[in-house]
Amino acid sequence: MMISLQDVFEFYSKRASFETNLTWKEILECLQNSDAGDFAYATIGEGRGKKTLLHHHFSSICITGEDNDEIAVARTLIERSIDMGGSTVQLGGMQEHGDSVLTVSDYHGHTPLHYLFREHLHQHLHVRYVELIIEMSARVDEKRKTSFYWNELMLQQDKWAGCTPLHDMADNDVIEYLAVSSVLKKCNNASGSQCLIHPLLQRNTHGVLPIHFACFKADASGQWIEAFVGFLDSDYKVTYDTVFTCECHCRILESFLHYHEEEFQQFSDDNNWSSSEEMEYVSLQQILSSNEQMDGIDWSSLRTPFDDLLPKLRVLLEAAVKSNMYHTHQTQEYEISLEPVHLAASVPNFPTFILQMMVLHDQSALMRTDEHGRIPLHYALVATPGNQEHDSRDDSYDAKDLVYWSANDESRSLVQFLLDNAPSSADIHD
Repeated sequence: MMISLQDVFEFYSKRASFETNLTWKEILECLQNSDAGDFAYATIGEGRGKKTLLHHHFSSICITGEDNDEIAVARTLIERSIDMGGSTVQLGGMQEHGDSVLTVSDYHGHTPLHYLFREHLHQHLHVRYVELIIEMSARVDEKRKTSFYWNELMLQQDKWAGCTPLHDMADNDVIEYLAVSSVLKKCNNASGSQCLIHPLLQRNTHGVLPIHFACFKADASGQWIEAFVGFLDSDYKVTYDTVFTCECHCRILESFLHYHEEEFQQFSDDNNWSSSEEMEYVSLQQILSSNEQMDGIDWSSLRTPFDDLLPKLRVLLEAAVKSNMYHTHQTQEYEISLEPVHLAASVPNFPTFILQMMVLHDQSALMRTDEHGRIPLHYALVATPGNQEHDSRDDSYDAKDLVYWSANDESRSLVQFLLDNAPSSADIHD
């Protein structure tokens, strides 16, 4: 005997759906044999808790992202809503008109994709759902004769923090890399003249971009960060400094120090220096800048934690070098180095603590030639500056600004720092 739509509604309305005896196959058959008008935009719940079936599906503890019938249920919910041709939906006290149920927001402004990408206690796979959404967005575009519906989906912001689905995805580092890279690649490919802003450039109400959420994750891998940095090479051609502001760099360092609080305290003790919990990143900057030579600092307690941060920094540094070269229309005289210290020496519009920490981590690199036969000093002498001096001053932050090599408040230039720590490097020819 086939189940009824009421059974399906009850299945989705239960917080602990494992209590039900329904199978995805039964739910699918019911939907396939029902009128789309009765379920495609139908909502469950009262008042602020009212959501569509697709909202409930993506937040259900029953989904795994692997079951064929489970995926087919989501497909049916979306396909039928598209077939209805954009219906007017009463949801959360608002009239909404969309091209599919994917654009319907609940009371809090969350679309089904916010629920799909956000972190849940019960984790599931995302790749097949991402493939489904890409396919369904193409179907809407075909129907509308447009090419940017995907980016419309990714630009939808919730009411309270202004976060898009991409903010939620960036904050959920258990999502498979393949799913993330597919989403971001589609964002770049779908960018068109009708889409006024790249989805990865949409800030929330606090001015935070999705890439910032990814960077603030202390355990995020370099590969994870690299996926989000890819849009810098898109047709939007935004500068590195516009995206990675002073505040962003501050929070990356804060996240690192907070995640390794015990090691940082040991670092402070080893160097006979007291730190303030609220101003740790400023204090670290002070101790690094106050030492003319890095060999006077005991780095042993932070050596292992810094190994984990290094891949992330390399991705950001490489993005900065490429951005600097592109936006100053400079022909690339030097290829980008694979060596971390050499790479950091190429970027004057970067916080001083980055190169200082890298030198502490590997002081021998100052005299070591890389794959192009060059030492860090060679890169510093031809480094292309960005506009960080301007951006860092405009970037409001509760604490003191970080110091940049390219800023007037740094007593030593990037070149002088390298010469102070490796005087004989001046005798090495390129």
